[in-house]
Amino acid sequence: MTVDTHDMLLIHRMLRRELGQLPDLIRSASGDPARAKRLAGHTGEMLDLLHHHHTGEDELLWPVLRPRVTLEGELIDRMESQHEQIAAAAAAAQADLPTWARTADPEVGERMAGVIEQAAVVLTEHLAEEESLILPLVSEHFSQAEWDALGEHGLAAIPGRRRLVILAHILEEADADERRRFLKIVPPPARVAYRVVGRRQHAREARLIRR
Repeated sequence: MTVDTHDMLLIHRMLRRELGQLPDLIRSASGDPARAKRLAGHTGEMLDLLHHHHTGEDELLWPVLRPRVTLEGELIDRMESQHEQIAAAAAAAQADLPTWARTADPEVGERMAGVIEQAAVVLTEHLAEEESLILPLVSEHFSQAEWDALGEHGLAAIPGRRRLVILAHILEEADADERRRFLKIVPPPARVAYRVVGRRQHAREARLIRR
């Protein structure tokens, strides 16, 4: 029995979209401290999500998969190296975030936008290879419990008050079938709360962030 890894594709889609938008959004707030403060919160949240997503893989994916696919050691080495490159760029942006949130300084903002663009380039390559080469290996060599542990790690890293909004981020570009499949792994009370509260809160935040 193989493991269904399709839920990871939706998370990747969110990360591509949100990290890809950040540089232009940051530049749009140059000299506007009120907008910079709002965007800084979103930027920090997305970079934190990316960090915890990759930390989960570093702890629960690569060490489990590597001994089971010994001929793919070079591929996993490359995945881990890309994580390190992305983490270094994200850390550089995070270091500038408090100053930029307070001042909307154009020079600081441009520096942040530049390093996030660098991270996004590596991330795009990384996610494409992970989807085409890693996820099929996971599907074949992981147990459902091992795959579920990775998802639980990611959920635990999201503050409870933000989980419904992040769920809406994940499902933003999902089609009806993808939404149905993903929501099957969400507890029933959270499904209701997502429909009643989460989607509306996400839409309101997205309008303010992306204007």
